[in-house]
Amino acid sequence: MNRTTQLREAFKLALSMLLFYWLTLWMDWDYSKFGALAIVVTSLATTGASLNKGIMRVVGTGIGALAGFVLLSLFAQSSWGILLGVSVWLVAVAYFIQTTRQGDTWFNAGFVPVAIWSSSYMQLDSAFHIASSRFLETAAGVLVFSLVSALLWPRTSGPTLLQQGRSLWDGLGQLLSLYRGQLSGEQEPAGTAELRTKLSGDYQQMLTTLEAAYTDTPQVQSRKRAWELLRSDLRLYSGAQELWRESSDDCRQLDLPVLIPSLEVDLDRLEQRLQHGAALWQAVAGDDNAATEPPSGLLSPLEIAIDSKAAGQLSADQKAAVANFARQLHSLDRSSLHLLQTLRVLAELDPMDTLAERILQPDPYRPSRWHPERLFTALFPAVCWSIAWGFWILTDPPGGPAIPMIAAALGLSAVMAPINLTGLLIVLLLSMFITVAPVYMFLMPTLDSGAALLGLVFTYTFVFGFLGGKSPVLKIGPLMMFVMVVNITNEQVYSFMAMVAFSLVLLLGVSIVVLVDRLLSPMHPEKILLRGVRRFLAGCARVTGDIGLSMARQPQRARKLRRRVFESRIVPFSARLNKLEQQLDYDLFPDNTPEKVSRLVDSLQSLRWRLQTLEITYDRAAEESPELLRTIAPLNAAWRQHVRDTLNRWSRLKPVTDSEATKEAAYGTRLAQQLEELHASSHLDALDDTALRHLYTMMGSTQSLLESVRMLGENMRQINWHQWSTERF
Repeated sequence: MNRTTQLREAFKLALSMLLFYWLTLWMDWDYSKFGALAIVVTSLATTGASLNKGIMRVVGTGIGALAGFVLLSLFAQSSWGILLGVSVWLVAVAYFIQTTRQGDTWFNAGFVPVAIWSSSYMQLDSAFHIASSRFLETAAGVLVFSLVSALLWPRTSGPTLLQQGRSLWDGLGQLLSLYRGQLSGEQEPAGTAELRTKLSGDYQQMLTTLEAAYTDTPQVQSRKRAWELLRSDLRLYSGAQELWRESSDDCRQLDLPVLIPSLEVDLDRLEQRLQHGAALWQAVAGDDNAATEPPSGLLSPLEIAIDSKAAGQLSADQKAAVANFARQLHSLDRSSLHLLQTLRVLAELDPMDTLAERILQPDPYRPSRWHPERLFTALFPAVCWSIAWGFWILTDPPGGPAIPMIAAALGLSAVMAPINLTGLLIVLLLSMFITVAPVYMFLMPTLDSGAALLGLVFTYTFVFGFLGGKSPVLKIGPLMMFVMVVNITNEQVYSFMAMVAFSLVLLLGVSIVVLVDRLLSPMHPEKILLRGVRRFLAGCARVTGDIGLSMARQPQRARKLRRRVFESRIVPFSARLNKLEQQLDYDLFPDNTPEKVSRLVDSLQSLRWRLQTLEITYDRAAEESPELLRTIAPLNAAWRQHVRDTLNRWSRLKPVTDSEATKEAAYGTRLAQQLEELHASSHLDALDDTALRHLYTMMGSTQSLLESVRMLGENMRQINWHQWSTERF
């Protein structure tokens, strides 16, 4: 953000605060801090992002106000009833915070009932007034800032969206180049895993910006269908690239350029598509000088063919690996073509009718909204609230119910995003005593008019709004403390002891949350990892055991059951793995070094992708060549039983013995021998070309899965699982 933009955004924020406080003083509102806090929180980089967050805050405040009034109506005479009712409500909203993209809505829905209870002290007659005031004044604050942001130097989300899209595209191209380098036997370069994690974060950030752009950028809204297709195409391409990478790992010992003569040309073409896509992003951004004409044949499908003569020299398991590699390369080719087609429409090079036959592909491997691990996390704010409530009841410190209110708010914040509680406390206390206290105690009492007070509000907000352009902490901390401590009304009161009491309440609330975070063992990253690995491996065992089973009799039912396991056990944990790896405290567990954990995470992710490949391969074979499954039924049953038993045993997180490791390594060789026997038998003579192709891809994906199981076993042997299972204190 340049200096001019910083000045403009600071001016808009300061003007919004001035207008809102003028309105509250004119209307004689009692709780101006609610709307002022809404302005501080919703003042984001773009108009659309601010408006979307403001709407979520208003909706959440409305839900929370209704919930708070209902809870107090039910338990007005029972402190234990309000304790239980609010706790249950906090668990519910904390769960929804994790499962929806409207986190701000549910945060406010959870916090507002606690704030109503704290402010009303369980008095039903004042609860309704507080609930309605909070809703109306929050809505007023959001409305004031939205009008100012839209009328004065509006900043649309379009340029940010295009910048993020181009950055994501460049990252995908870089990742493809790294994966291509591994075909020649190169080791995975350092930083590849971090790049994958970054791209996943960039993709989610782009989706957030896209939602804002629908609000404040008409050009994006007018092409919403194309943008939604791009969202889907990016997800499918990223998955196809990972599946292709996993299949290439099984072919490192083979001379792929000889087996697939067009391979180098095909890979060059894929990289050229990504390079051309970068130029198309420039065209989407309005660069008339961008090279929008594609090289000859770039928009045509690749002709990927395995050389039959060269493949004839391979063993059956090698043929299977090559067939699986070619299949994944076909998928990568198709998904990259779809990306280019969508980008050309967004760049207005092709009409929207080009996408008429395209449909949004739902993610068949999306995480389920119902997951027990999220329930563990959702308990955190309720536990913080309950302990803080008990502390207030037993000790009756100054500030009273404000302590559990702060504890609940911080608990909900921790569920939304990991926060450094100690650092947050330091920032808030320093903001209070360094920036707010001098203004509150020495400057404000000297003001003799409403105009002077509003001038002070404008100046204070402008200064820290400008500094917030360099670091958000410099804006959020001082402004939130100013709003909470000053609490501007027509009957202004100044009290140093009230400010000190507020700081003590803040200190106690944060301390309770920190203590709960330290002592609540199920919330520790290593415990989450342990539970996740158990569920993940048990889920993989379940899916493996069902693949190819009873497909001829109940194909749809079997597929739905596997999909449910994928959604509830495999995909959610896979999505959290890299974050958990970063959150582990390696100093507490010296045996499990970052290098060992990184290899474990990579092998778990590899198992997920290879199992997904196998599942897709078997589904295609079941639809196109059902007779093939009957031909290989004995072999299929053998390897399924082996992998299922192995993963189930590992899900108990017991050390892998040397004999077990030897057995795992030997099984891959035995499967290759069985495949050779099948290949040499007369059973294959009855198969047509399609079935034979499916056979090789199925066996290739099977061998790939067995290899990932073997590697996972080696990496699991390096982990001291007992050390993670012990308590910290």
